[in-house]
This record gives sequence, structure tokens and C-alpha cells, in this order.
Amino acid sequence: MTKPTFDFIGNYPEHIPLVAKWHQDEWHNISPNLTTELRIKLYSSYPTYPNIPCSIIALLDGVPAGSASLVESDMETHPHLHPWLASVYVDKKYRCQGLATQLITNIIDTARSLDIKKLYLFTPDQAYFYKQRGWKLIENYTYNGENVDIMSFEITSEDT
Repeated sequence: MTKPTFDFIGNYPEHIPLVAKWHQDEWHNISPNLTTELRIKLYSSYPTYPNIPCSIIALLDGVPAGSASLVESDMETHPHLHPWLASVYVDKKYRCQGLATQLITNIIDTARSLDIKKLYLFTPDQAYFYKQRGWKLIENYTYNGENVDIMSFEITSEDT
């Protein structure tokens, strides 16, 4: 596999519609109030530097392969938890090559640069994947009709 490039999605506005489509196709049931068009508008507003919110895109030879975001809140039912790793997605043809882990690491590094000490996420089906990467289960919850695991990650200066 070619070495991937990771950068803020704001530097690649031409890829925002594809990323928005990926996310809509994958999570429309968990985020019923979002449409592809709203996602495009949202991601188009994200900056090109570390911030909450922001999104990182993974590119292989200039082709979008995945993305992940850092957002203030990802569950309106849990406003006391913030900020969140959100929307970790790798296109099917690039899966099982370590891209998701690299995207997560990029978001953790971005959070660290903002002096964030803890991140949260929720997942309907990838808790084991995240546990292997140091995330801790904090709650099982039914969100928009789907069972999800809410997890946290302590950011330390040693994490890479």
C-alpha cells in the first residue's frame, strides 16, 4: 500500500461530497436528522487547522480513502461528555490496512495539540476494535433505536 497522506478536509473541498456520501450511507439510521447535503455544508465549514470541530481525510495517491472527525458533541443525549472522536470511516476497498487506526491517531494528536485530556466516542459495532486501541467502555446505551457502546480515551503526553 502506498503511504497515506493525512490532512484537514478543508484543504480538499473537492472531496467533501464523497466523504459526506460515505457518512450518510453508513450512519443515516443513527443520525436521522442529517442528510448528505447537510453533511456537505457542515464539513465545508470545518477549518484547515486543529480545532473543534475539524475533520481529517486520508488520501492514497490523492484518492480519498477515509476520514475521521473531532467534534464537541456527537450525542445530544450526552451533552456532559465532550469532545468526541466521530465518523471514523474507511472506504471498503482500503479496509484492513491500518487506515482507521492511523485516522484515530491523527485525531488524538489533534486533540492533544488542543490540550484535550479525554475523548469520547460511540459505536454500534466496533467496541472490540477500540478496546484494542486503549478505549474504555463507559456505557451501553440505546441511541436512535440502536444499541451503542459509549467509550472514552485518556490522552497522555506519551501516546503516539
